[in-house]
Amino acid sequence: MSLKKLFFLSTVIFLIGHMNLFAQSEKVSLSGTIQDAKSGETLPFVVVNIKELNQWTTSDINGKFSFKDVKKGEYTLTASCLGYKDYEMKINLNKNIEKYVLKLEEQTLALKEVTVTATAGNKLNSSSSIKKAALEHVQASSIVDVMQLLPGSLTINPNLNDITKLTIRDVTGKDATNSFGTAVIVDGARMSNDANMQMASTALSSQGISSSAGTGIDARQIAVDNIESIEVIRGIASAEYGDLNSGAVIVKTKAGRSPLEVRFKTDPKIKQVYAGKGFALGENKGFLNIDADYVQSQNDIRTPAKSYNRLTAQLGYSNVFNPQGRAFSFNAKLKGLMTLDKQKSDPDKQSEEKTKAEEQEINLNIYGNWMVNKAWLTSLRYTVAGSIGKQYNWDHDLHTTVGAANTTAMESGEHVAGFLPYEYYSDLKIEGKPVYLQAKLTANISGKYGIFYNNFMLGGEWSTKGNEGKGKSFALDYPPTQNVRPRSFKDIPYINEYSGFIEDKVKIEIGKRSLELSAGSRFTKIDTKGADFDVIVDPRFNARFTLIENRWNKKGWENLSIRVGWGIQHKMPTLAYLYPDPAYIDKASFTFKDDANDYRLSMITTNVFETDNDALKIPKSNNFEVGVDFKVLNINASLAYFKEKLTNGYNQAGYAIPYEYREYNYNAGLTHPEYVNGEVVENGNPVGYRTLKTFGVFQRPDNGITTDKWGIEYSFDFGKIDVIKTSILLDGAYFHTKTFDNSLKMFHESRYIDNEPYPYVGLFAGGNAVGNGNLYQRLNTNLRLVTHIPQLRLIFTLGAQCVWMDKQKALSKYKGQCLAYMKDEDGNIVEGDIEKDKTYNKYVNPVAYMDREGAIHPFTETEAKDPVFQHMIKSGKATYFVEDSLDPYFMLNLRMTKEIGKYASLSFYANNFTNAKPWRYYKSSGSDFRVNSDISFGAEISLKF
Repeated sequence: MSLKKLFFLSTVIFLIGHMNLFAQSEKVSLSGTIQDAKSGETLPFVVVNIKELNQWTTSDINGKFSFKDVKKGEYTLTASCLGYKDYEMKINLNKNIEKYVLKLEEQTLALKEVTVTATAGNKLNSSSSIKKAALEHVQASSIVDVMQLLPGSLTINPNLNDITKLTIRDVTGKDATNSFGTAVIVDGARMSNDANMQMASTALSSQGISSSAGTGIDARQIAVDNIESIEVIRGIASAEYGDLNSGAVIVKTKAGRSPLEVRFKTDPKIKQVYAGKGFALGENKGFLNIDADYVQSQNDIRTPAKSYNRLTAQLGYSNVFNPQGRAFSFNAKLKGLMTLDKQKSDPDKQSEEKTKAEEQEINLNIYGNWMVNKAWLTSLRYTVAGSIGKQYNWDHDLHTTVGAANTTAMESGEHVAGFLPYEYYSDLKIEGKPVYLQAKLTANISGKYGIFYNNFMLGGEWSTKGNEGKGKSFALDYPPTQNVRPRSFKDIPYINEYSGFIEDKVKIEIGKRSLELSAGSRFTKIDTKGADFDVIVDPRFNARFTLIENRWNKKGWENLSIRVGWGIQHKMPTLAYLYPDPAYIDKASFTFKDDANDYRLSMITTNVFETDNDALKIPKSNNFEVGVDFKVLNINASLAYFKEKLTNGYNQAGYAIPYEYREYNYNAGLTHPEYVNGEVVENGNPVGYRTLKTFGVFQRPDNGITTDKWGIEYSFDFGKIDVIKTSILLDGAYFHTKTFDNSLKMFHESRYIDNEPYPYVGLFAGGNAVGNGNLYQRLNTNLRLVTHIPQLRLIFTLGAQCVWMDKQKALSKYKGQCLAYMKDEDGNIVEGDIEKDKTYNKYVNPVAYMDREGAIHPFTETEAKDPVFQHMIKSGKATYFVEDSLDPYFMLNLRMTKEIGKYASLSFYANNFTNAKPWRYYKSSGSDFRVNSDISFGAEISLKF
């Protein structure tokens, strides 16, 4: 859909929804009392909401609530309170209702219905809702563990030792581009990793330290036990949400009165303890919530260097002012995180080698909602948040250099170099202080106008990100590696983003049918020194047509609806992509050593190249989905087809610039050479030199990643078999993901030709491997048998994970053409299908090449036959492109939760408890590998006081 058409449709929807804005309509009121369903005790401070109108209030100290001036109509009344099951009920307001009794059930396994799986979010897009009961049943150590509940996801064992990333609709579960494009929003505030600069150098292909810089957030930063609910948006997000490509994970933490709760969790690798309590401060004084947790993780006691220890704490205050009038909610949450890892030694390294990684962060988030309740403005939502972190990496490494020359030059030119000790320890310190600030204000105008329910949203958002850290530092005489220099992060400009968004949602009821439309756009402007981007436009559209809505027809169709969505989503750049490190290329020009007389001289030519990419673009995803949701014969089902195309995804690409340097003449007769007036002399006479040309090769940011992804997600809830008290649920997905790296990456051969550096640089699509892409396909089903016995306060889930199809293969394609080809042992080109052939080795030529003058030429058959150019041709084994198609594999998982009275509960999980680890043969590598997660088990005990 073109932008013009979308704008036209959005305008039409807005006008239709507001054409009766000031029309007179009879109004009614609703008032009542909220009670505990079991004890009958009134419940204060419960949030009550009329869903279609975005009107809300809270119950007073006596449990009473009221809505005034509500237009007649049928609405959905919802209520939520910490520790209670969410309430939702259709209500027909055709007259004043004064004594409505709303009963909330305490969240406990003694309830008749308990949901411990992800449920459809009942939105216009594909989304999943995961409530507290499901979080506790999964016994998640990380928010990543929760993602196994989504359609198409596989169960993985808890792991906090390694950096973990959140991905959505991802076959591998490790796609860095997918993770980078996944937004994580906690209590209305976006988490950001965009100011993380913890790298030895962005110009180097290898960093030497473990860091999440330049990618998505490290999911270990999010404590799980104080989470009340999670919503995962897999489809087209509302225009309210920006800076994303893959989807969004929306987290809501606890707020309100709750008993003191202490949790102990353990498995063979992770030990975890949590404590939290919500205090009621008195009438109209609000609530105070305090939470803290400590995690200790170590995968293997033999590798103490690979451990992780974390402490988090959160202090929250919440209150609603003027609840019976124009209610104003205020929430403030202060969160702190600290890793407690000490200095570590790796037994696989030298005894004196050590490493240390620390992280501290503090977040303040203030958010709420003002119920204005005027014809021209229903409510205002606000968020003001900020975070500042302290990141520290230290590597103490041993180097054996045989007295190599070293320079600390920061400018291009020829420099007298020093000499390194024959053996020394380096100390690389990387100290970052990432800063992220954001503010957001959203206005809502909601109402019912005849057969129309309308919700118009208009908002603005601002954010800034930077880094106030000292940066990279080390003793210049003891460098951690070649071609690295210190850099202060404080000198990096901040990135400011200004966004505005507009969206209109209309629901039209026609008898028992209804049509819901949502159209909007988001506009973003990036403001930062040295980069200029046009205004970024993200149009979004979602619609749902409900054909059948008859919830009382238990013997036939209760519900049938079709939904469709389309949208464009952009992911904003990070500091590392916009302000990468300069590249320092050091080349030895002369070296003389006379150890007997303790005299040495070395000249090194340094070239400093800026690595920023003026042509860098913003990654863009174009998303489409269509789905059907229905309930028939008490079977709930949801099916969705989606198609996503990502272009201009960020990556690092090899880049080359030609340069000249002197190579001084060296002969055995030299006794005391000196560097005088810009050249090397012996007894006042120049020793002579020749000028050589070569290339400086380094990494710089690029937009080479493209991803074409489509798939089908499905979920079925067959309801409960009352005789055995067991519900049957089935979900899964087919994912088809094709990804390419289309960057023209430059590689320079290290060899010499005619006693000179190799004269050319090859430009390869995606790198110097034979292929530049991959195709992944997977079809899986998760069958869950959930047995719930309320009388015993017991629930357990037996899950069967079935992977019916698991395929992957390498691809070679650039600008619509396959680049790879085959040759026989005599060097003759062989025609045929490279993906099916298993006999002949595979080859790929550079797309182009660069000469010493910096000119780029196409690589043709002429060059392919030239012995000098043939050094650039890359090869791969005969089975490089053969598809790996694995036979189906299965595993069983178990979850159990048992409440012991009202004050304790015990949970247990066992992943792959039959230890099903079958071997599967990978044709492309000729190797066998085991599939499925390792057997894993753990337990958790929860105490309430």
